[in-house]
Amino acid sequence: MPEYNVYQAHELAQVSQSLKAHGVLAYPSESVWGLGCDAFDKVALERIISLKSRDIGKGLIVLTDTHEKLRPLFGTLPTDVSQRYLHKLAVLDDTAMITAKQATTWLIPVPKQVNLPKILTGEFDTLAVRITPHPVLKALCQQLTTDDNPYGFLVSTSCNPSGQSPAQSLAQAQAYFGHQVAYLDTQSLNFSKPSQIIDLQTHQIIR
Repeated sequence: MPEYNVYQAHELAQVSQSLKAHGVLAYPSESVWGLGCDAFDKVALERIISLKSRDIGKGLIVLTDTHEKLRPLFGTLPTDVSQRYLHKLAVLDDTAMITAKQATTWLIPVPKQVNLPKILTGEFDTLAVRITPHPVLKALCQQLTTDDNPYGFLVSTSCNPSGQSPAQSLAQAQAYFGHQVAYLDTQSLNFSKPSQIIDLQTHQIIR
């Protein structure tokens, strides 16, 4: 039996190369383990949907490392609206999330002029984005930032087949997906609460 493809936190350049070659990665996030890929890699996106047996209409959460990366998403909006959105995103910064032990996922309206893979938004007109406070994942998002992925988006869906509980450890992630994906062996942030979900337009707390 071949060994699992496991990366350490200091090997993010290799992780990034793997993801840019249609790779799928299981990794610890703020609380449970996630399953991800380069958000602009349609081959890898379809692999994740297949691995999880996930309803394609649900869309997928993406991570990025800073709210400033999202500025181009708002480029077609009036300046006052764009600035208001960016201010909201900046208020719940890393310190606030780490103190609360809860990450925040934002539902962001996607202008028609912005070209994103349909799998990301599913049947919705919003994109679910989390500005991760996890230092290793921040660094990985920076590695993924290219002309093809200017936002540094890393997909973050729970690491489990549909209907199962999310993986809580490397061993559990490997039990779920075996040699079909690569693994990042680092620590989660041990957040005690699931991420809250906030609509950026209305500021309504969805969860």
